Amino acid sequence: MEDRKLNVLRARITLGVIGFLILAFIFGSDVRNSQGRKNEELLYQQLDMFVDAIEIVRKQYVEPVDDKKLIYGALKGMLLSLDPYSAFLEPEVRNELQIETQGEFEGVGMEITLKDNIVTVVSPIEDTPAWRAGVKPGDRIIEIDGVSTKGYSTMEAARKLRGKKGTQVSISIMREGSPRLIKLTLTRDTIKVKSVKPKIFGEFGYIRLTEFQERTAEDLARHLVEFEDKKLTGLILDLRNNPGGLLSSAIETSELFLPPGKLIVYTQGRESKDKNVFHSRKKPLWTKPVVILTNGGSASASEILLGALHDNLTGCRSVGQKTFGKGSVQNLIQLSDGSALKLTIARYYTPRGVCIEGQGISPDVEVKLPEDEAIIPTEEKDLQFQKALEELKNLVLSQKPG
Repeated sequence: MEDRKLNVLRARITLGVIGFLILAFIFGSDVRNSQGRKNEELLYQQLDMFVDAIEIVRKQYVEPVDDKKLIYGALKGMLLSLDPYSAFLEPEVRNELQIETQGEFEGVGMEITLKDNIVTVVSPIEDTPAWRAGVKPGDRIIEIDGVSTKGYSTMEAARKLRGKKGTQVSISIMREGSPRLIKLTLTRDTIKVKSVKPKIFGEFGYIRLTEFQERTAEDLARHLVEFEDKKLTGLILDLRNNPGGLLSSAIETSELFLPPGKLIVYTQGRESKDKNVFHSRKKPLWTKPVVILTNGGSASASEILLGALHDNLTGCRSVGQKTFGKGSVQNLIQLSDGSALKLTIARYYTPRGVCIEGQGISPDVEVKLPEDEAIIPTEEKDLQFQKALEELKNLVLSQKPG
């Protein structure tokens, strides 16, 4: 029976590749098609080797192995070999990912990625177990519950960190400047991410964006209208430790500040035809000076918003530290059994044509914060916020007549 299954799988792969070869032969015989045929032949050989490997494992491994486990394992390895952001998601992980974008899940509250093949913190989410324990952007997670994370994908590490409220997970982190591993025990909690947090400081508004969720632009718009009604003269937009989120949310948020027709971002896929350009389509709700706060935990959608406003608006400045540098776009592609591929399909570019993948965006005014002290945003010791206030005052004054 097992041999029959393998023969069926081999036959399907063979027929698929032969179909490609026949089409290539019918529709062209130039150099490109010739090379294409060679590539398809090579693909057939490699797929044949893959089926042989499955057959050997199923027959000779010391214990019986579940077929799905083998296929899932192969898919995880395939996606992991591409880049830090592509991943194969089992059905339950895909469901959790979709729930997270709606703003509530159970875990420790941190955004992670792979950097130099090491599980690395992009940023802790404010007021979560990870944030309260002092986890910082750039921390490298070496162990989870005493087990090395070497070879883990981002999704595997995230799955280990998630869990029911009240349960505990221990992590060992390596931090730049620290001579030894830092060991922390975190108690999981329900993570409710309120993505828009407003305050008022005299004549200035302040809004902290913690993530780009489905409702972020809608909630932000409501607060901007309130600021306008109160005749506020400037705005500080705090993107520090904002790991990103939905591309659509970043675009909708940018439209709240940009005149119609302004380029927000464009994405470029593998082929020249795989280019998508996004322009502002609405009348902006806020046209007064803006100062944007950033740090190493500002990533992805945060960098899209920063690039869109900074490249288009003369009344916009940035203060803080260099952003994380995630300039790629992932698409979630569902498979037949409810699993999915989280696949990098494009890189995004700021209006000035800069792809910040691996580079980040440097602020107009760099201000560092102490590494060994927990700083509460907008408090007296928040030197980045104090500098942002100073810059905003100068911008407002420069735009007043006379």
